[in-house]
Amino acid sequence: MSRFLLAVCAFALMEPFSYASHRWIMHGRGMVWHRSHHLPMSGRFEANDLFPVIFAGFTILVMAAGATLPALGPLLTVGTGVTAYGAVYMFVHDVYIHRRVPLFRGAVRGLEWLRESHRIHHLFGGEPYGMLLPIVPRRLRDRARGMSRDPLSRTVEAVDEKVTVDAA
Repeated sequence: MSRFLLAVCAFALMEPFSYASHRWIMHGRGMVWHRSHHLPMSGRFEANDLFPVIFAGFTILVMAAGATLPALGPLLTVGTGVTAYGAVYMFVHDVYIHRRVPLFRGAVRGLEWLRESHRIHHLFGGEPYGMLLPIVPRRLRDRARGMSRDPLSRTVEAVDEKVTVDAA
């Protein structure tokens, strides 16, 4: 398999990994940190920011093994795909959806679909758990359609009702 194809496969496999870690880790035992992401921001950083730091640290270790041990060379390429996914995830989630980095405030049609899908996750605390290819049950889209509350800005003023997040 070519290095490019291996990196693309690693990138693509990160979406189901992201779904699973969000669903069963962050909304499971990791809710201690992740809950901060479902509440109004109280500063520049939140406990949930520890997750990407840990994931990036693990990826760095995998890439270092691939760079220093010839038999594990493909891990460097896999790490490149994983890192590319992380960069796209960070842009979509932190920059575009939550506007944590004020690069621009405009709307991009394809990204607005992702923003609305993530708004549904924040409204109800469950599906969708995926980020770049979220699968939103129709009943949740219908339920959210009439709701004007925007939990994505995460300012204290924007939260007009108590935020509840399912731990299961």
